[in-house]
Amino acid sequence: MKHIMKHILSWMTLIFFVTTISAYGADLYVGAVSVDISPEQSAVLAGQFHPRPSTGVQYPVTLNILALETRDGDASLDSALFVSMDTVVMRGQALLDFRQTIATVLPEFDIEKVLFSATHTHSAPTLDNNSYPRVEGTILPSDYVKFVCDKLGPAALEAWNCRQKASFSFGLGHAVVAYNRRAVYADGHAVMYGNTNDPSFRAIEGMEDHDIGSIFFWDQNDKLLAIIVNVACPSQEVENELLVSADYWGPVRNNLRKQFGDDLVVVGLCGEAGDMSPHIRYRAAADERMRTLRNLSRLEEIARRITCAVEEAYDVVQNDKNSNVVLAHRYATLDLPMRLVTDAEYELCKAEWERRKDNPNDGQAAWNARIVRRYEMQKENPNPTFKTPINVLRLGDCVLCFNQFEYYTDFGIQIKARSKAVQTFVVQLTNGAKEPKPADEDGLDAYKDWSAMSGGTYLPSQRAKEGGGYGAVIQSNTVGPEGGQIIVEETLKIINDLWQ
Repeated sequence: MKHIMKHILSWMTLIFFVTTISAYGADLYVGAVSVDISPEQSAVLAGQFHPRPSTGVQYPVTLNILALETRDGDASLDSALFVSMDTVVMRGQALLDFRQTIATVLPEFDIEKVLFSATHTHSAPTLDNNSYPRVEGTILPSDYVKFVCDKLGPAALEAWNCRQKASFSFGLGHAVVAYNRRAVYADGHAVMYGNTNDPSFRAIEGMEDHDIGSIFFWDQNDKLLAIIVNVACPSQEVENELLVSADYWGPVRNNLRKQFGDDLVVVGLCGEAGDMSPHIRYRAAADERMRTLRNLSRLEEIARRITCAVEEAYDVVQNDKNSNVVLAHRYATLDLPMRLVTDAEYELCKAEWERRKDNPNDGQAAWNARIVRRYEMQKENPNPTFKTPINVLRLGDCVLCFNQFEYYTDFGIQIKARSKAVQTFVVQLTNGAKEPKPADEDGLDAYKDWSAMSGGTYLPSQRAKEGGGYGAVIQSNTVGPEGGQIIVEETLKIINDLWQ
């Protein structure tokens, strides 16, 4: 703990924007809108190191927007605007464009209270012109971002303007969706998706979080308007295919709309899952046998599990609606210590960059080039920091906590275990860059602006860093375990303040 406090005092600049917190409940107002943002032409799909031009649509990618406000009479007490987007990550110029779109249509709304969250599907169009080489016949990523903004502005305005008096409840279910994807071997090293049928296999590295957290919102006629569904697993079951897809969120939404109505808005939020995946790590034959007997695809099986967990929670908590609630939204900016590049890491990454840089389809060239550039920047600044936002939203007796990383499960479990809330929702891949992206440049100079481009990177636990492997090597990380622990402690401070 002394070590962590030392880092906090030495490295962190914490800026609180304190909202008025009512000591009593207030009237809840809710608005919700869903809009299809599937591209009208082929797009390069994000989520792999190589470009994948899409050939069609499996499940539409969508924006799902939820506006929340509490009022005392005509006086607004606090608010939040959720924008859950089927995309791999929120970062760079695209996120800045989304923020500007909201600021334009809702100029009076505090932009820091807009929560842009990625569901982390690996089958949505890339948002960055520089992520992959141009593929003829595909939409330019910046044009796709403009297409999304043209949908986002009217949808956000509609969600805010259609706010109506409402009630809510929350519930906890469970479903096995996520599997820790890091296998540990006898010599201590770890491998993402490592073979578990190996004599030297010893353990799955970390724990898994099978909570399915749900928050339900009803209008005054008891019609279900929207559901927040929090799953600690990225949506990447079909990550290697060539179809635009919301992945498992597509059939989840279909299932829930069959049950609760076609206009239900399902706000999917990806929980702490930096070391998680829906891909089965062992007992695959037994799992596949059960799925085959049910006559379901793998996506349909995942959706069945999530849907059952949500419906089971609904059956219980529909009798515990609350329309007079505490809504309290706080946000802060942290300066976290960046993970330092060692001499050995620099030499390895430089050699890999030199070997790969002439292949335009090799995404690992840029992956390694960023580390070479970081090492050079360390010579000028040996103690670099990374600025990141966090948000904490209290809604009645539950709380939602947001950060921008692929946040390892160990950290999320710490927050849940120590939170004062009855139920705690941890959400990763939310918000991020607030500065313009670097200008298009050749060579290593293209990777000089880390504040704008490095959001959404993995934030590993200490044991993962020691084990190495994808997700925990220097190329995968902007911030190391110390920064992850700072997020835990500062998030909990805010939560505790909200329950004073």
